[in-house]
Amino acid sequence: MLRRATAKDLSALAALRCRAAGTSRADTEGWLQNVAGLENILVLEKPGQPPAAMLAAVPVEYGQHRGIWLCGAAGRQGVPMERLLPKLIESCLRAYGASGFDFAVMTPEDARNAGELKTLGFTSQLPLRVLHTQIRRDLLAQAAFDSLTVHKLLEMRCIYQPGCICLPESAMNEIMTQLYRRGLTVVSTRRGYGLYYTKGDTLQFLELQADNDHCADQLLQAAREKTGAANARILLAENQTLYLGAGRRCGYGVVAFLGKSFPLTDAYFRMLL
Repeated sequence: MLRRATAKDLSALAALRCRAAGTSRADTEGWLQNVAGLENILVLEKPGQPPAAMLAAVPVEYGQHRGIWLCGAAGRQGVPMERLLPKLIESCLRAYGASGFDFAVMTPEDARNAGELKTLGFTSQLPLRVLHTQIRRDLLAQAAFDSLTVHKLLEMRCIYQPGCICLPESAMNEIMTQLYRRGLTVVSTRRGYGLYYTKGDTLQFLELQADNDHCADQLLQAAREKTGAANARILLAENQTLYLGAGRRCGYGVVAFLGKSFPLTDAYFRMLL
């Protein structure tokens, strides 16, 4: 039987999610309640038994188009998710398409998973670029650190990425809280911002938005002066104009149209968690 989750399912779903994602109980419950939303989680179970599997179908928006982000798939030990998940996804696509939703997005775990999703109508239209670079030193580079509110961060994100496939601010509050707990730093100026972790001598940027390459360089240089790290690994959307042509293309997001297709030329899809 397939049904929507309720508050009574929280403990059982948290156990499934902890096992699948390897996250703490607090982060797991925060994700279930505040990012996915229990009302958006589909539970598969047999009558009288605990949940066997789960899949979240989280509402998102892209301009005037309504969509769902399919994520958080997890199953109890012994449940054949490799066979079960495609059927769950197919059911979701059919049901949400009939309800007037326009598209679905996912982030495949690997190339094999992406290939399987292709048979369900997903295409790889939301790739990223990975750029490895040395950070030139500038002792005068200045920026603020961890000073942006989530509201201001989302405002800046929408300026740089008007085609952002976005979650509500309440969900992003939970995402940023969890990222901060894991050591994230936000560097910002009036002309851009970046989200990064420090890993040894490398700054790993989950996101970097700026007016131009020079403004992006200033963010990197200020972060270098703060941390001492001389290298950066930067994730950029393929359609971003920063460091145009540089970096290696890598898969990230896939999309399926649930009705008429529409252009995704300015679409930006980064869920961060």
